[in-house]
This record gives sequence, structure tokens and C-alpha cells, in this order.
Amino acid sequence: MKTDYHKRLLPVIRFLETNFDQPFNLEEVARMAYLSPYHFHRIFKAVMGETLNDYLRRLRMEKAANHLFYKKLSVVDVALSMGFSSSQAFAKAFKQHFGLTASQVRECDNLEAFTLLLQNSKIGHMLRKYGHDSESEAAYNHQTLITRSHQMDLQTFEPSGLAFVRVTGPYGENYEPAVGSLYGWAGPAGLAHHTSIFIYHDNPELTPADKCRTDICLLVPSGTEVPAHIEYTEFSGGKYATIRRTVTDKSQYVLYWDELMEKVVEQGLDSDDRPCFELYHECNPETGVADVSFCTAIR
Repeated sequence: MKTDYHKRLLPVIRFLETNFDQPFNLEEVARMAYLSPYHFHRIFKAVMGETLNDYLRRLRMEKAANHLFYKKLSVVDVALSMGFSSSQAFAKAFKQHFGLTASQVRECDNLEAFTLLLQNSKIGHMLRKYGHDSESEAAYNHQTLITRSHQMDLQTFEPSGLAFVRVTGPYGENYEPAVGSLYGWAGPAGLAHHTSIFIYHDNPELTPADKCRTDICLLVPSGTEVPAHIEYTEFSGGKYATIRRTVTDKSQYVLYWDELMEKVVEQGLDSDDRPCFELYHECNPETGVADVSFCTAIR
């Protein structure tokens, strides 16, 4: 049965709209949408078009601007009411969001001045760009459509052995030593031609970057013996939604993961808690160009 993620997230959205300035338990919020915390952030971004943190930050800043102008509350009072630890932290966040100081908003004498100030702000310029620059926006959307029109496939992977080296740290960084170590063993063992996958165990929206875990893996026959510096486990296989893309720049990895999750949401597929991974068909270590399948588990 097709999963309606928009409907699933409605209770979450209504809750956050009234509690965005209060601390909350992520597991409980994710449970409202019948999702695990691991998948909640990815589904939320695919449905809402912004991350959970960006969504909450935007609501806080919009509410803060209204409090400053309409209620003429002090910057300190607004900072505390929005959950900031200090007025300095609030002032910095406000300036980053609007391109204005909190005092500028508070000192507006009337609605006309407030409206004019917002129109000339960072947010105002952004809204005009996306609202009125139709020619360039249409061109952008056309290019996006070309890029994202490739189909998503459903693929079932068979169980297998998994030889791997773990990297702990920011995703996409310092993988070379692990790759060298894995293939330094796999080459003489006659396994270097086997399928290479990178498994991601953590969601960087939840886990600090320096704690994120990546397994640099080769799918190998079950029971393969490995040396001490290589780990071995079983890959359970199962059903995955996949898209295959050519990556020419590191920044594209995030975009393609977002694209995959958007397609999962569009088709109403039910996400599973098994870790997602990238399957490398080809990769040029000198140029960084790679032929990659992005794979997320589904039920």
C-alpha cells in the first residue's frame, strides 16, 4: 500500500508549529509520523523542502521579528522566549537569517516601515528572486527536470559476506587510507573486483560529524577469512530503492541522496531501518568522477 508521507507528517507539523520554541524529544516526534529517528530527518526534508533544524530556525526567527515589531519586546526578552542562551547568540542568528539587526526591526515606527525594511532584507531579496525572476527560474527548473527525470529502480540484493574498514568522522572525508587498506588486502586475495559499497550508519542531522560512521566495504563470499586490520560481517541484503548517477563533484552526493528520498516520498514507499549505502560501479580516484547507485532500504 502506498505510504502518504505528507499525511504522516501532519501531526508533526501541527505540533512543531505550536512548540517550535520548546525542547522536544526527537524519538517521540518521529513516532508521531511512524518513523524511526534515523529516517525521520530525511523524510522531513524530502516532504518539506528544508531540514528540520532549518524549519524550526525559520519559525523562531519569524516569530521573533513579529515580537520585536508588534510587541516592542526587548531583544533580551525575545531571545529568552525563543530559547536562546543569550541575547548575543540570538542577535547573531537573527542577523544571519534576515540580514538585519534585531534593533532595526524593533525601531520601526509603523507597518509601512516594517514592510519596507523586510522587502530590502536578505529574505526579501530571496523571495523576489524566486517569486519574480521567472525566466531564470524556468531555465533552472528545466535543467533540474533534465537531471532528475531518470527513473528510480527497486532492487533486491542477495545476502552476502561483507569485508570492511570503518571510518569515523565527517562523511566524505579521510576515506583514502581505509580504501587503500581494504584493497591492499583484497588485491592479493583475488577479491578486488568484487562490488564496492559505502555504508552510512548515522544521520548527520542527528549525530555530530566527528562521530558519523562509514564502512568502506567489499561484498565477498560468506565466511571469507580476513586479516586483523579488516573486519567481517554479514550483509542481510533485501529490498532497496535506488537511483544511478554519475558524480562529477563531491557536492552532488547530498543532492542525489535528496533526490532519492524525494522519489521515495513521491511513490509512497515505506522506508526500512537498514542503513543506506552507495554502490560504486566505477570510480576514478584522480578526478573523483564516479558511477554510483544510491540505495535506501524499503520494506
